[in-house]
Amino acid sequence: MRSFQHNFIRFLILFAVVSAASWLVGSQPDYAHRQSLSGMLPMAMKSATVVEPVDPDQEVTMTFGLKLRKIDELEQLLADQGNPASPEYRRYLSPDQFTARFCPTQEEYDNLIAYLKSEGLTIVETAPNRLVVTVRGKVAVVQKAFGVTMNRYSWKGKKFVSVDRPIMVPAELTDLIESVMGLNDLGQFHPKRTQMDSRVADQPSGYGPPEVATVYNFPNANNRNAGATFSGKGVTVAIASAYSYNPADVEHYWQQYGIKRTGKLENIAVGGLTLKECDETTLDLEQCGAQAPGADILMYLSPDSEDYNFARVFNKIVTDNRADIISFSWGAAEDELENATMKTMHAIFMQANAQGMSIFCASGDFGAYDARNKNKLHELAVDYPSADPYVIAVGGTHLKLDDNGARVRERAWSGSGGGVSAHWARPSWQSAPGMLSGDKRVSADVALFSDPWLGHSFYFQGKWRGLNGGTSYASPNWAALWALGQEACGARVGSAGATIYRIGRSSDRSKVFHDISEGDNGGGRGPGYKAGPGWDHPTGLGVPNGRALVDRLRSEMPKTGT
Repeated sequence: MRSFQHNFIRFLILFAVVSAASWLVGSQPDYAHRQSLSGMLPMAMKSATVVEPVDPDQEVTMTFGLKLRKIDELEQLLADQGNPASPEYRRYLSPDQFTARFCPTQEEYDNLIAYLKSEGLTIVETAPNRLVVTVRGKVAVVQKAFGVTMNRYSWKGKKFVSVDRPIMVPAELTDLIESVMGLNDLGQFHPKRTQMDSRVADQPSGYGPPEVATVYNFPNANNRNAGATFSGKGVTVAIASAYSYNPADVEHYWQQYGIKRTGKLENIAVGGLTLKECDETTLDLEQCGAQAPGADILMYLSPDSEDYNFARVFNKIVTDNRADIISFSWGAAEDELENATMKTMHAIFMQANAQGMSIFCASGDFGAYDARNKNKLHELAVDYPSADPYVIAVGGTHLKLDDNGARVRERAWSGSGGGVSAHWARPSWQSAPGMLSGDKRVSADVALFSDPWLGHSFYFQGKWRGLNGGTSYASPNWAALWALGQEACGARVGSAGATIYRIGRSSDRSKVFHDISEGDNGGGRGPGYKAGPGWDHPTGLGVPNGRALVDRLRSEMPKTGT
C-alpha cells in the first residue's frame, strides 16, 4: 500500500511538472523566429554588474522609433532645398507630403501597433508621421514580450536600470524598427546652463538683452543703435524643454528691461504635465522672448529629461508644423546615448528641415571634452543633438564690453562645446575657410556670448541670480535673431546650415560674422581646440552682426516666393 501511495505521489508531481512546462511553452513567444535589435544597449552594460532584478509589477514606458524610407532621395531633396541653383530651393514640404514620401506606410505602422498590442502592451501615443509610437506595460509583460530581463545595475559608482540584452522582435519588423527608447534610464539630456555662484539679489547682474542686442547689432528695439527694427511678428518659435516655469518670473525679467511682448505664449505638455519649475526652461523663454517680443512662442514641455520623452517632444513640434524655428538648450555626449536613439532624432530633424524649420541648439558647456562621466573627462567628445548635421550648433564666447556697450574683447569661451562627431558624416554644405578636411560633422557652427564669469542676467523663483552663462543663453538668442530675419523675409528661411555656410564662404563673411580668433575650448581639462582666423571648433563662423545677417537673408529669398 505504501509503495502504491509513493508511486501515485510521484505520478502527480511528474504530471504537474509536465503540465506546467506545456503551459509555459505555449504561453511564450516563439523566439526561434525572432531577431535581436542591435544598437540599443547602453555602453555601460559592457562592464556593469547586476544588483537586483526590477520589480515585475513596475510599469515601463517605451517609445519605438521607425525608419524612414528613401533616405538617398530625402538627402538629395534637403541639399536641393538649400541650393539657390536648384528648382527645389526653399520649396518646403508639408507634414502630409513628407509622410507620404518618406515615412513608413500606414500598413507597416498598423502592423507594428497590432504586434505590440498582441504582446499585452498598451498604446499610449501614436504619431501622424508614423515615425514614433509610445507604449506602456509592466516589467513582467516587457520581459516576456521581448525575451529580456530588466535589472538594476551598478557601473562605476552609478546605479541604473536596463534590459540585459537586445530585445527580440519578429523578423519581419527588424527592417522597420530603428530604436526602442525607455528600456534603460541612462539616456538623460542635461541643461546647458552654468552658474558661477548661488547669490540672489534684488537687482540684475551680468549683461541683459540691451547689451546683447547692441553689441551684436540685432535689428530690434533692444539695440540702442538700431534704425528700422523688427520684433519677430508673424513668426513662431518653439522652445523644446523640460518641466515648467513660473510666468511671473519671465514677466518680471521682461519688465526690468522695458520689453513689451506682443507675441502669444502657449504651453504644450508632451508625455505628461509637471509644475516643477526649471531654471533652463525659464532662461530660454526669458532670452528668446526678450529679443523677439513680437514672435509667438510655443513651449513644448517634457515631464522629465529622458531621451525618449524629448524624442516625443521633437516629433510633436515637427508634426504640428506650427513653429518656424526651434530652440533647444539640452544635450548629452554622443557616447552617453544609444546610436539607435540618435538615429530616430536625426530622422525627426530631417523632417523639420524638409518643412523649412530651422533648429538652433546649445553646443555644450564642457568644452572639447563633453563627457560628464568622470572616467572620460579627458576624452574628446561632442554634444548631441548639436552634433546632428541638421541642427545648428551654437557655441560660446567670453565677451567684455566698455561702459558704452562696445566690444572691448571677445574670445572663445573655454567651456564652449565643439569638436568632431564620432557618428555623423559631414554634410555637403559644411565647408568654410579655416576648416580642416575630413568626412565627419564638425561643430560649432556659430557662437554668442556665454561665459558665466561676466554672465547674463537671470531671474528665477522671485530673485535675480548671480552670474550665469552657458551655451544655453546663446541658442535662444540665435533663434530670436533668426526670427527677426524671417520676419524681414516674409517666409520661412529654413535650410539654416546651408545658408550660414554659404555666407561663410562668400565675400560678405566679414560683414555678417565677427571672427573670433583667440582662446580655446579646453575647459580646464586639456588643450581643447584653438580659435583662429576663419572657422574654428569653439565658435564656428563667429558671432553675428545681426543687421547684416538679416539683410543677407532678405537678399537670398526667391523673388517668386516659396
